Amino acid sequence: MAHRIEEILAGQQSFLNSPPHIESLASHYAQLLKRKEMQSIPAAEEQEHDWETVDLHSLSQGECRTIGGEAVGYEAFKRLGLPQILSDIGFSQEEVNKTALMVIGRLLHPSSERDTALWGKKISALDELLGTDFQHLSNNTLYHLSDQLVKHRDEIEKRLSERERDIFHLGEKIILYDLTNTYLTGRAHESSKARYGRSKQKRNDCPLLTLALVLDEDGFPKRSRILAGNVSEPGTLREFLLAFKAEGEGQPPLLMELPTVVIDAGIGTEENLKLIREEGFHYISVARNRPKEIPQEGLTIIREEKDSPIKAKRLDHKGEVVLYCQSLARERKEESMKARFQKHFEDGLEATLSSLNKRKGIKRYEKVMQRLGRLRERYPTIAQFYQIEVEQELGIVKKITWSISEEEELKARFSGSYYIRSDRSDLDERELWSLYMMLTFVEEAFRCLKSDLRLRPVYHRKDRRLEGHLFITVLAYHLLVSIQRELKKKGISHRWGTIRKLLATQMRVTASMTNDKGERIYIRQTTDPEPFHFAIYRALGLPLNPLRAKRLRKKKK
Repeated sequence: MAHRIEEILAGQQSFLNSPPHIESLASHYAQLLKRKEMQSIPAAEEQEHDWETVDLHSLSQGECRTIGGEAVGYEAFKRLGLPQILSDIGFSQEEVNKTALMVIGRLLHPSSERDTALWGKKISALDELLGTDFQHLSNNTLYHLSDQLVKHRDEIEKRLSERERDIFHLGEKIILYDLTNTYLTGRAHESSKARYGRSKQKRNDCPLLTLALVLDEDGFPKRSRILAGNVSEPGTLREFLLAFKAEGEGQPPLLMELPTVVIDAGIGTEENLKLIREEGFHYISVARNRPKEIPQEGLTIIREEKDSPIKAKRLDHKGEVVLYCQSLARERKEESMKARFQKHFEDGLEATLSSLNKRKGIKRYEKVMQRLGRLRERYPTIAQFYQIEVEQELGIVKKITWSISEEEELKARFSGSYYIRSDRSDLDERELWSLYMMLTFVEEAFRCLKSDLRLRPVYHRKDRRLEGHLFITVLAYHLLVSIQRELKKKGISHRWGTIRKLLATQMRVTASMTNDKGERIYIRQTTDPEPFHFAIYRALGLPLNPLRAKRLRKKKK
């Protein structure tokens, strides 16, 4: 095997065919030796000419690793000050590098920690960029680092928030708050937070976790919390506000400037709005209840769109500003939803009714009522407007009739109109509506976390590992927001999935050839950037070639 390793390193062919297991081991160790020796060699100095006479038939290439996305991710990692933040909380340089692997790996190759380790070893050249080696990385190392990140989460998020405020000149006058849930694989029986509940991904068969996320008006995350999967949305705000305010004591002024909390109707209960006022915040929320009288006159166009302008009318009501909003596009969408819901619901009623006349159909009163109950649970949005009468005799249903009992309320529910309430009396209609629409930043953040960064599903079963997986995803989102902000300044608005795929086409490759002196020359270099790489690197102010070439010579024995 030793002789075969020397032959491989020198590029020699063997007269004898080695046994398969010897050939496999020799190739493996030859690659490790070559990699180790290449790491110790400094990058080659650029020279105008460096001539060699080589045998073109001896040319071979191997050890291809992605480098384009890694260069972009690592630059964002450094710009946000994460190496210094991690060092200050006690991480060694080796731990900082492995944390970079987890966070940048989630950005470029979103998956489990186990798969991230494989990516770092076999697919990515991130270790070359960091000046380290991930070949002997274990899964347990990443799990333990994940635990440490969760332990220092508050400090990391606080420092990140300060850093982003400084380098991006963030105003932080708006707080956007919302929740989403993600499902887990398995039973997660060792977790105290994994709970069955209403899944927004329709995965009610899986235990859930809830992620509470706070963003500013520029879309940068400020705070995150991992909550139980069945947590009630309204009940989450008090703990968050008190913790957020306590963390800000003695700090300049995110809270001293009385920021405005923007929330949706699920969180905007009367108790929560009162709490927000008592804690010194302002609020903007969707009204949970609709006034009975809908304004028909005096509407102002607050946004011009091609065929569906948005109109609004401001109403002062009991010390609050209530903004009535009407959208033609939303009206068309809701009318289509209403027609679809009604069809499905009434088809279910017809099926239940026709079953009464079938030989083996469901006729018993208890069974019919169960069937109707399941139908209401399936279509709760439309079922609330229907009155269903069931006539029975001796426990057997004879007749089912139904009608729409709240015609006007049904029409108002799907009218494309909605109400926004706020204590900000200093804002006009356009400003109120614009601030409320910032909640789309949170929706976009959740979309990115779930699709681009693969927040779901989660494979762990212990709370600290579950929280670690979600927190690493949030850290990766910090990098993503900072990258996208700079790209948009330069007019680049591709989705991150597209950018990630195209950046991966720039590789780090080892080319080897034999010269006329019988030496085997190995050159480790980065492939030339393509036009897309040029555009991204220039927009971010990065060099076109992430790593310089390295050269190694091996003489034949």
